[in-house]
Amino acid sequence: MKKALSIMLALGMMFSVVTVAAYAEPVPEAVSLESALPFTIGNAYANVCWDTWNQYKAQLHVHTDASDGSVPINQVIEVHYSLNYDILAITDHMVVGVPWDQIPHTTPLMRLVELNRTGMRPLRPLTSERREQITTGVGRYWPDGSPRPMLEVTHANELNGAVFRQNHVQGFFSNYGQGVLGVTLDYLRPIRGVHADGGISVINHPGDTHRARHDPDPMTFFDRYPHWIDKFAYPLLHYYQSAVGVDISSGWDQNTQFDRMFYDRLLERLIPHGVVPWSFTWSDGHQHGEFDRAWSVHLMTELTEPELRRSMEEGTLFGFSRSARFEMGEQYWRGEGDAPRVNRITVCEQDGTIDIQAELYDEIVWVSHRTREVHRGNTLNIAEHLEDDYFFVRAYLMGPGGVLFVQPFTVLRQGQVLVSQPIENPRDSSTNLNILADIGEFAKRWFLPWRLVWWTITQFDPWTMMPRLMGALGQVYHPTTPEPGTMFCPVELQFVMRNS
Repeated sequence: MKKALSIMLALGMMFSVVTVAAYAEPVPEAVSLESALPFTIGNAYANVCWDTWNQYKAQLHVHTDASDGSVPINQVIEVHYSLNYDILAITDHMVVGVPWDQIPHTTPLMRLVELNRTGMRPLRPLTSERREQITTGVGRYWPDGSPRPMLEVTHANELNGAVFRQNHVQGFFSNYGQGVLGVTLDYLRPIRGVHADGGISVINHPGDTHRARHDPDPMTFFDRYPHWIDKFAYPLLHYYQSAVGVDISSGWDQNTQFDRMFYDRLLERLIPHGVVPWSFTWSDGHQHGEFDRAWSVHLMTELTEPELRRSMEEGTLFGFSRSARFEMGEQYWRGEGDAPRVNRITVCEQDGTIDIQAELYDEIVWVSHRTREVHRGNTLNIAEHLEDDYFFVRAYLMGPGGVLFVQPFTVLRQGQVLVSQPIENPRDSSTNLNILADIGEFAKRWFLPWRLVWWTITQFDPWTMMPRLMGALGQVYHPTTPEPGTMFCPVELQFVMRNS
C-alpha cells in the first residue's frame, strides 16, 4: 500500500482510472475518478481489524551519549522500558543502531561537538542477560498477565549529522549513514541513500529548517515562501516508495509548532500526484525528562519488526504529543495523564462520512486545506463540512494528556479531477554544497591522505575502541544486572517516571 496505494483514489474500485506516479517516471497531469459511489475516501486504517489488532506505544527517535545525548545507552533503554514503551529505536546521529548488548561504532565528531553532554565517556550497553529480559518482557505485564516485551529496533539512525540547519532525516531498516556527514539544506542525498539500501526514511522536524516560527507573521509564511513546500515535496515524490512521511511534532513542539500547517500544504501539493506522506511524532529525547514527550501508536497484528515496517509504510499509526502549541495555544505547555485512544474508525463512502470512536479525550477537531478547521465532533459529513474543492481531511483528538493525530483521509467526489502542478527541487546553497560533497566522496575513495583524515574524523574513537577491545577479551564493563522479575530504574531516573 503506502503513498500511491494508500491514497486510494479509487484503488480497490474497479472503475478507477487513476495512474499513480512512479519513481523516475513522468507524473500524471491530472488524477480523475469515475465511480458508482458519490465519494471515494482514502483510509490508511481500511485494513485494520479493530477487534484483534494491538496498539503499541513506540519511540522511534531518541539519542544516547553515543552521539549527542547525555544518558548512557543502558539507561535510555531502561527508562523506556519503565515508561511502558513497546517499541524502541535508538537513532543516534551517524551511528547505525546495533543490538542493545553491543557497543555501536560511534562518530567521534558528533560526540566531541556535544562534549558537555557525552563527556566522551566509554559507552555502556546492556548486558546480554538484561537484553534478554527486556525483549521477553520480564518484570512487566499486559492486563491479561502475559509478559510485555519491548521490541528492539536496530539498523536505525538520524542522518545529516553536523549540519547547520538541522535538516535531519530518520533512516530505518538500513545500514546507510554510518559516519556519513550531511549537507546543509539537503534532503535528497540521505533519502536516496536509504532507498538504495532497502530501508525507509522519515523527514525530521522540518520546522528546524524552514524556521517559520522566527517569521514576524508565521501564519502566512508558506504563502510568501512557497519554495519551502517544494523543498520537502520533491524527495517525497520521487522516492515515495521508501520516504514514508514527515515528523509533525517533536519534543515540546517549540521548533515544530507550525509543522502541522506545513504538513497540510505538503498534502495539497502531493496528493494530486498520487502520494500521501504519513505523519509521525516522537520525543527526540537527549537527556533526562525528555523521553516521554511525544510518541507514535502503531496498529499491528504482532510485535515484530516486519509488522512495524508495514505499519510505517501503510500508515496504520497515530502520533501523540504532550505539547501541541498550534492546536492548544501557547498556554498549553505540557499535557498530563493518559493519551487519547482511538478504538475504531468507520468510513462510509456511500454516505460520505468518517466516524471516530475514542476514549480519554475532550474533543475531536477536523481540519483540511490551509489547516482550516471544518468541524468538531466524532463524525465528519463530507458533503456538509468540506468545501467542494477540498480533497483531504485529517483529525486530531484533544485531551488532558495531550493531542493525538490521526492520519489524513483523501476525499474525491464523483467525477472530480485533481490537477497536479510540477514540483521542482529549488536551488539553494545545498546545490553547490552537494557538488563539494561529491568531490569529497571521490577524494575519500581515491586519495589516501584525505581518506586518513576522514577516518580520523568519522571513525577513530579511542573512548569506545578500548571497551570494544576489552569486550573481545571478555572484560567489558556493564552496570549491575537486576534480578529476574524486577524492573531496573536507577535513582537518578525515577523523577522521569513521576514527571512524564
